[in-house]
Amino acid sequence: MYIEKINNGKPNKYAIKQKQQNIGTFILEDKGNGVRWLRKLELDGSVSKTGILYVFELIQVFAKEEKVHELHVKSHSKELNTLLEYQKFHLRDQKEQLWVYTPGCGKVQ
Repeated sequence: MYIEKINNGKPNKYAIKQKQQNIGTFILEDKGNGVRWLRKLELDGSVSKTGILYVFELIQVFAKEEKVHELHVKSHSKELNTLLEYQKFHLRDQKEQLWVYTPGCGKVQ
């Protein structure tokens, strides 16, 4: 699997590909000061639960390569909360369900 920027006039939109076939898309919205918000992650129905873990790892590595200081995700379910915690995201705002990943050190202190 790999990530490829989509050049369709929409800034910060990316495709997740496997063997040159699109299996998903996401947006990394720039919030300034090295902060990016992971939004609208959409995956093909054929992606397994294990594949979803790999997709998050892939996005985290990509964020580190892009020199992102913090990667923000707003959760919408207990299942996603569990996945984010497993992937070393830290719950920063419980009311807003805002989770944060800091590339290079895992959890935000």
